[in-house]
Amino acid sequence: MRKTAAYFSIGCGFAMLATWGFLLVTGRVPELQTSTFRTLFLLAAEFLTAISLILAGYGLATRKSWGIRADLTALGMLLYCTIFSTGALGAGNTPAAIFFGSVSALAFIFSARFVLESANGGIQ
Repeated sequence: MRKTAAYFSIGCGFAMLATWGFLLVTGRVPELQTSTFRTLFLLAAEFLTAISLILAGYGLATRKSWGIRADLTALGMLLYCTIFSTGALGAGNTPAAIFFGSVSALAFIFSARFVLESANGGIQ
């Protein structure tokens, strides 16, 4: 389960960077012109989440002592981002709602597993 969570985190992190990179390079973020302040903070949160997921996934995959705690934190960040994105982009867009809902569910499952493992004394 840990390796799966690690690959999930790393994959989500790179996917977030690639998606936002593509949108920014192609000029498909018009909110930068209309709501600059809010959009810059959204981008900061998304990029920090992506970097956290990649680093935490690496720590988890390589069994670093901080890996599980870092991944639990990064998955929490991802859970927030995906729930927000479901509300912001999912209204009237069923495929987007299903995608973000699925990512949210997986982030929750991995997080819950780590919390339960910790409660049972399995995480150092």
